[in-house]
Amino acid sequence: MFAEPPVATAFRAPPVVPKAGWRGRDPLIGMGILVAGFVLISTLLVAFVTALDLKGDGQDFAAAIFTIAFEVFFGLSVLMLARRRHINLAQLGFRRPDRWAPVGIAVAGSYSVLLGYGIAIQALHELGVDTGIFEGGNSIPIDEGSDTLPLVGLLVIFGVAVVAVAPLAEEIFFRGLLFRALDGVWPSWAAIAVSGLAFGAFHVNLAVLLPFTIIGMLFAWAFKASGSLWVSITAHFIINTVSLIVTVIGVLN
Repeated sequence: MFAEPPVATAFRAPPVVPKAGWRGRDPLIGMGILVAGFVLISTLLVAFVTALDLKGDGQDFAAAIFTIAFEVFFGLSVLMLARRRHINLAQLGFRRPDRWAPVGIAVAGSYSVLLGYGIAIQALHELGVDTGIFEGGNSIPIDEGSDTLPLVGLLVIFGVAVVAVAPLAEEIFFRGLLFRALDGVWPSWAAIAVSGLAFGAFHVNLAVLLPFTIIGMLFAWAFKASGSLWVSITAHFIINTVSLIVTVIGVLN
């Protein structure tokens, strides 16, 4: 009896697992998503207000709801893009911080920036410089003349937007995507500066462009120093919560 010759088995290479991480073009994709989302949500808002002929409080409620929708839109868009890049939540930044100290530094630094900016603008004003375009802030658009029930409703909706949605969505976008992607190909200082400038410009208010740019840079540094988005989210949450409390006190008084 003769043994049959062995049959060579076909060699199968292991499947190629795509490398997880942002790509060089992803910051541009992200900015495109941001602009497209703004145009889309703004168009829908105008159409909604026009179709229902909303006035006064009705317009304010619609604007508040669409503000939340815009933040949710670009936040979820980043998460979807991250999934396509095989980036899990931990890789995106949702992990235990190496240290929490950057929260305090970012918050203290942010208020120092706002205070210093205010003093500088006042000093220029005293010297006779026209500082009109640099005055004012990024206040919550609430009509203090509204009736009690609509006013409370607006405060609740804007509270959700400012305290809960904005810190999460904006940190996912500006730090989780924009800063992290740029930091992978640029020096860290350049990634911090550019992502901070984008954060300042995002608020579409020349009066807060400079201070918010520096605050955005502080948030990016806090993310980098701690290795966690929870740190920049917490700092963002604290600052927005204090701003909301001040607004509520001002409205109720």
